[in-house]
Amino acid sequence: MKKIINNLCLILILGSLAYACSSDKKENENSKTNEQILQEVNEVKAIGKVVPAEDYAIISSATAGRIAKLFVQEGDSVQKDQILFELEYGNSSLDVKQATAQLNSLRAQNKTIAEDIAKAEIYARELKEKYETSKLLVAKNAETKEKLETDYSNWQQQEANLRGLRKQLSAQKLTESEQQIQINKAQNIISDFTVKAASTGIITDLTAKLGQSIGSSQELGKIINIENPIIEAEVDELFANDIQLGQKVIISPVGRKDTLGQGTIFYANPILSNKSILYESANEGEDRRVRKIKIRLDQGKNLTINAKVDCSIRIR
Repeated sequence: MKKIINNLCLILILGSLAYACSSDKKENENSKTNEQILQEVNEVKAIGKVVPAEDYAIISSATAGRIAKLFVQEGDSVQKDQILFELEYGNSSLDVKQATAQLNSLRAQNKTIAEDIAKAEIYARELKEKYETSKLLVAKNAETKEKLETDYSNWQQQEANLRGLRKQLSAQKLTESEQQIQINKAQNIISDFTVKAASTGIITDLTAKLGQSIGSSQELGKIINIENPIIEAEVDELFANDIQLGQKVIISPVGRKDTLGQGTIFYANPILSNKSILYESANEGEDRRVRKIKIRLDQGKNLTINAKVDCSIRIR
């Protein structure tokens, strides 16, 4: 019996010592300041979103009309300046034909005037030579002055006719240039009926349909370049000053531990801002401000655009 009592006393003593040690440990942990706790943090968590490195391009038409031909559909990959769809031209093609016909008529007239000028120049040279001959004969008293004056008058009249033809051709050339401008304007109007891709990428949110009537500048879809996406993330203001350019980041699916990729911080906003729609609840979006950062992926570039991700940033 005495032995049992002694054993119980020993157990009680050991239990008291263990409790005392545990209490001392908890007191030591509780005695740490927030600053000391933050100093021991080696990794910062941030919530982010996968976004294209370049902003998306809007698909729209410069003019109103009805879609006559549709060459793409949502999900297609397109190159810059690739034709996406065409609108009905209406009378625009007839305007080009009419302006072209007028230009061809002007060119034919100008060709005729140019031929008349060439003939007039030959005739003017002949009259000049005839006047020069009469002038020599008058000097030798072999020709009358009346004949000389007549030859001079004929030559000068022809020169006047020649100057008139040249002025007429010059005016016609100006008219020809103006008509070419009219053709260019008509062709530009037709080009407005052809909608091309503003950038290289993948078509998304396409609403254009064959036969659909659309307005000018109406948004009909987007073109997103999904090559080499980046991560836009937000770091709680508590760790804002720990963020530096060049820090390494591990990218993971939200709420999971597997790794999607790795990256490097290449931009950190110098100004704190309110939390964005990355945070789902009202309390999350209002309790603290954040520092927005951008992460360039070093590995794992095949990520889904607009997907939310968890970002683990090594700060020490």
